[in-house]
Amino acid sequence: MAEENISEQKNKGWTPSGEPFLTEAVKKCAEKFKEFVSPYPNCAKEASILVKKEKILEVLNYLKTEESLKFDYLSDLTAVHFPESEFPIVVVYHLFSTEKKDSLRVKVELKEGESIESAVSIWPAANWMEREAYDLMGVKFENHPNLKRILLPDEWEGHPLRKEYPLGGPQEKEIRANKYGKPFLLPDDLEEAKKIIEEGKNAE
Repeated sequence: MAEENISEQKNKGWTPSGEPFLTEAVKKCAEKFKEFVSPYPNCAKEASILVKKEKILEVLNYLKTEESLKFDYLSDLTAVHFPESEFPIVVVYHLFSTEKKDSLRVKVELKEGESIESAVSIWPAANWMEREAYDLMGVKFENHPNLKRILLPDEWEGHPLRKEYPLGGPQEKEIRANKYGKPFLLPDDLEEAKKIIEEGKNAE
Protein backbone atom coordinates (compact mmCIF):
# COMPACT_ATOMS: atom_id res chain seq x y z
CA MET A 1 0.00 0.00 0.00
CA ALA A 2 2.78 2.42 0.94
CA GLU A 3 4.62 1.77 -2.33
CA GLU A 4 1.37 2.42 -4.23
CA ASN A 5 1.00 5.80 -2.51
CA ILE A 6 4.55 6.79 -3.52
CA SER A 7 3.76 5.77 -7.12
CA GLU A 8 0.59 7.88 -7.08
CA GLN A 9 2.56 10.89 -5.88
CA LYS A 10 5.00 10.47 -8.77
CA ASN A 11 2.08 10.76 -11.15
CA LYS A 12 1.15 14.04 -9.45
CA GLY A 13 4.51 15.61 -10.23
CA TRP A 14 6.28 15.00 -6.90
CA THR A 15 8.79 12.19 -6.44
CA PRO A 16 10.53 11.23 -3.18
CA SER A 17 14.22 11.13 -4.07
CA GLY A 18 16.99 8.81 -2.94
CA GLU A 19 16.75 5.28 -1.60
CA PRO A 20 15.40 3.91 1.71
CA PHE A 21 18.06 3.98 4.43
CA LEU A 22 17.66 0.57 6.05
CA THR A 23 18.68 0.96 9.68
CA GLU A 24 17.80 -1.59 12.35
CA ALA A 25 14.73 0.43 13.35
CA VAL A 26 13.47 0.64 9.76
CA LYS A 27 13.91 -3.09 9.17
CA LYS A 28 12.35 -4.11 12.49
CA CYS A 29 9.28 -1.92 11.96
CA ALA A 30 8.78 -3.09 8.39
CA GLU A 31 9.04 -6.71 9.53
CA LYS A 32 6.76 -6.40 12.57
CA PHE A 33 4.07 -4.30 10.82
CA LYS A 34 4.35 -5.77 7.33
CA GLU A 35 1.06 -4.49 5.89
CA PHE A 36 1.24 -1.11 7.57
CA VAL A 37 4.86 0.08 7.47
CA SER A 38 7.36 0.43 4.61
CA PRO A 39 10.82 2.02 4.28
CA TYR A 40 10.67 5.50 2.75
CA PRO A 41 13.17 7.04 0.29
CA ASN A 42 15.43 9.80 1.57
CA CYS A 43 18.21 11.46 -0.43
CA ALA A 44 20.10 12.47 2.75
CA LYS A 45 20.33 8.90 4.07
CA GLU A 46 18.05 9.71 6.98
CA ALA A 47 16.10 6.68 8.17
CA SER A 48 12.41 7.11 7.36
CA ILE A 49 9.32 4.93 7.34
CA LEU A 50 5.80 5.39 5.98
CA VAL A 51 3.01 4.23 8.32
CA LYS A 52 -0.69 3.80 7.63
CA LYS A 53 -2.61 6.13 9.91
CA GLU A 54 -4.69 3.47 11.66
CA LYS A 55 -1.50 1.92 13.10
CA ILE A 56 0.37 5.07 14.03
CA LEU A 57 0.00 4.85 17.82
CA GLU A 58 0.90 1.17 17.89
CA VAL A 59 4.02 1.82 15.79
CA LEU A 60 5.07 4.86 17.84
CA ASN A 61 4.59 2.98 21.10
CA TYR A 62 6.65 0.07 19.76
CA LEU A 63 9.47 2.41 18.72
CA LYS A 64 9.52 3.95 22.19
CA THR A 65 9.26 0.79 24.30
CA GLU A 66 11.17 -1.82 22.26
CA GLU A 67 14.40 -2.43 24.23
CA SER A 68 16.58 -2.65 21.13
CA LEU A 69 15.31 0.71 19.79
CA LYS A 70 14.21 3.00 22.66
CA PHE A 71 13.15 6.09 20.72
CA ASP A 72 12.35 7.94 23.93
CA TYR A 73 12.50 11.51 22.58
CA LEU A 74 10.05 13.15 20.19
CA SER A 75 12.29 15.96 18.96
CA ASP A 76 9.73 17.43 16.55
CA LEU A 77 6.35 16.86 14.97
CA THR A 78 5.45 18.69 11.80
CA ALA A 79 3.51 18.37 8.55
CA VAL A 80 4.06 18.95 4.83
CA HIS A 81 1.49 20.01 2.24
CA PHE A 82 1.32 18.55 -1.30
CA PRO A 83 -1.92 20.09 -2.63
CA GLU A 84 -1.92 18.14 -5.92
CA SER A 85 -1.50 14.74 -4.28
CA GLU A 86 -4.26 12.30 -3.36
CA PHE A 87 -2.69 12.46 0.11
CA PRO A 88 -2.07 16.21 0.44
CA ILE A 89 -0.99 16.20 4.09
CA VAL A 90 2.00 14.25 5.39
CA VAL A 91 2.48 14.28 9.17
CA VAL A 92 6.12 13.75 10.18
CA TYR A 93 7.38 12.58 13.59
CA HIS A 94 11.08 13.13 14.27
CA LEU A 95 12.23 10.54 16.83
CA PHE A 96 15.54 10.20 18.63
CA SER A 97 16.95 7.59 20.99
CA THR A 98 19.02 9.25 23.71
CA GLU A 99 20.52 5.87 24.63
CA LYS A 100 21.22 4.47 21.16
CA LYS A 101 22.02 7.85 19.55
CA ASP A 102 19.79 6.93 16.63
CA SER A 103 17.14 8.93 14.77
CA LEU A 104 14.10 8.05 12.72
CA ARG A 105 11.45 9.92 10.73
CA VAL A 106 7.95 8.46 10.83
CA LYS A 107 5.58 9.70 8.10
CA VAL A 108 1.81 9.34 7.77
CA GLU A 109 -0.15 10.35 4.67
CA LEU A 110 -3.61 11.86 5.10
CA LYS A 111 -6.33 12.60 2.59
CA GLU A 112 -7.98 16.02 2.72
CA GLY A 113 -10.14 16.24 5.86
CA GLU A 114 -8.75 13.09 7.49
CA SER A 115 -7.65 13.19 11.12
CA ILE A 116 -5.02 11.22 13.00
CA GLU A 117 -4.72 9.99 16.59
CA SER A 118 -2.88 12.24 19.04
CA ALA A 119 0.50 11.02 20.29
CA VAL A 120 0.19 12.86 23.62
CA SER A 121 -0.42 9.57 25.45
CA ILE A 122 3.02 8.38 24.30
CA TRP A 123 4.98 11.65 24.41
CA PRO A 124 3.34 14.43 26.46
CA ALA A 125 5.54 16.92 24.56
CA ALA A 126 3.43 16.19 21.46
CA ASN A 127 0.73 18.42 22.98
CA TRP A 128 2.06 21.79 21.76
CA MET A 129 3.61 20.31 18.61
CA GLU A 130 0.24 18.93 17.52
CA ARG A 131 -1.44 22.24 18.31
CA GLU A 132 1.10 23.99 16.05
CA ALA A 133 0.43 21.50 13.21
CA TYR A 134 -3.30 22.06 13.71
CA ASP A 135 -2.90 25.84 13.78
CA LEU A 136 -0.62 26.26 10.75
CA MET A 137 -1.51 23.21 8.62
CA GLY A 138 -5.03 22.27 9.71
CA VAL A 139 -4.14 18.74 10.87
CA LYS A 140 -6.77 17.42 13.30
CA PHE A 141 -5.54 15.14 16.09
CA GLU A 142 -8.16 12.88 17.63
CA ASN A 143 -8.25 12.65 21.45
CA HIS A 144 -5.93 15.61 21.91
CA PRO A 145 -6.53 17.12 25.37
CA ASN A 146 -6.82 20.73 24.15
CA LEU A 147 -6.69 21.04 20.36
CA LYS A 148 -6.86 24.76 19.61
CA ARG A 149 -4.68 27.37 17.96
CA ILE A 150 -1.37 28.08 19.66
CA LEU A 151 0.25 30.85 17.55
CA LEU A 152 -2.68 32.63 15.85
CA PRO A 153 -5.86 34.12 17.31
CA ASP A 154 -8.80 31.74 17.70
CA GLU A 155 -10.80 33.63 15.06
CA TRP A 156 -8.04 33.38 12.41
CA GLU A 157 -9.24 32.02 9.08
CA GLY A 158 -7.27 29.29 7.32
CA HIS A 159 -3.88 27.68 7.95
CA PRO A 160 -0.89 29.81 6.83
CA LEU A 161 1.59 27.02 6.00
CA ARG A 162 -0.67 25.39 3.42
CA LYS A 163 0.56 26.13 -0.08
CA GLU A 164 -2.73 27.57 -1.32
CA TYR A 165 -2.79 30.12 1.50
CA PRO A 166 -2.32 33.73 0.26
CA LEU A 167 1.05 35.16 1.29
CA GLY A 168 -0.59 38.30 2.59
CA GLY A 169 -3.21 36.48 4.62
CA PRO A 170 -6.98 36.26 4.11
CA GLN A 171 -7.25 39.99 3.29
CA GLU A 172 -4.38 40.19 0.83
CA LYS A 173 -6.49 41.53 -2.07
CA GLU A 174 -8.02 44.27 0.06
CA ILE A 175 -4.64 45.26 1.50
CA ARG A 176 -2.95 45.46 -1.92
CA ALA A 177 -5.83 47.50 -3.32
CA ASN A 178 -5.57 50.08 -0.52
CA LYS A 179 -2.85 52.22 -2.12
CA TYR A 180 -3.64 55.40 -0.21
CA GLY A 181 -3.85 53.94 3.26
CA LYS A 182 -1.10 52.42 5.35
CA PRO A 183 -0.85 48.91 3.87
CA PHE A 184 0.06 46.00 6.10
CA LEU A 185 1.69 44.37 3.09
CA LEU A 186 3.55 46.28 0.38
CA PRO A 187 3.26 45.10 -3.23
CA ASP A 188 6.03 43.01 -4.79
CA ASP A 189 6.81 45.70 -7.37
CA LEU A 190 9.56 47.85 -5.84
CA GLU A 191 8.63 51.11 -7.59
CA GLU A 192 4.98 50.75 -6.64
CA ALA A 193 5.97 50.02 -3.05
CA LYS A 194 8.11 53.19 -2.96
CA LYS A 195 5.19 55.27 -4.22
CA ILE A 196 2.90 53.93 -1.51
CA ILE A 197 5.48 54.67 1.17
CA GLU A 198 5.94 58.24 -0.08
CA GLU A 199 2.18 58.79 -0.30
CA GLY A 200 1.90 57.62 3.29
CA LYS A 201 4.61 60.03 4.42
CA ASN A 202 3.01 62.96 2.58
CA ALA A 203 -0.36 62.15 4.12
CA GLU A 204 1.14 62.42 7.56
